[in-house]
Amino acid sequence: MTKDGDEEGRSVLREKLARMLEQVGFPHSISRVYAALTMAPGEGLSTSELMEELSISKASVSNAMQFLVGTALVEKYRVPGSRETHYRMLKGVWGDILAKKFAAMSYITSVVREAKEGADSPLALERLNEMDDVYTFFQKEFESVMERWNERMGR
Repeated sequence: MTKDGDEEGRSVLREKLARMLEQVGFPHSISRVYAALTMAPGEGLSTSELMEELSISKASVSNAMQFLVGTALVEKYRVPGSRETHYRMLKGVWGDILAKKFAAMSYITSVVREAKEGADSPLALERLNEMDDVYTFFQKEFESVMERWNERMGR
């Protein structure tokens, strides 16, 4: 494949990855920036490389990086001889992100159970019982999955 073909293929995959990230809740511009870093052929990308590759403004890159660096998905780094800030993905963060999402289930379950105590309608109680059943089931299943994941990672 030619260099242009490589770049075109990477662009198609980058946009597909960005759409997937949007579907799981990432904002559009942040999805595109994170996908670009994921598909970067080297260690990371500079601000100007992101601007050029994604046809976005410096402000858009900056806003995306505030979120991505702030959520510990990406880190800044310096390249010797360059004045620009470069960004790269942090490794080993996805398991921790999922663990936080799974931990949120216990909070949801406790709020649902509290709501069940105050429910004064059989229909409301029925809906809350369904929520409680679903979240309790998945909370137990995810705890088991995370235990196996941590064993796999040597934690």
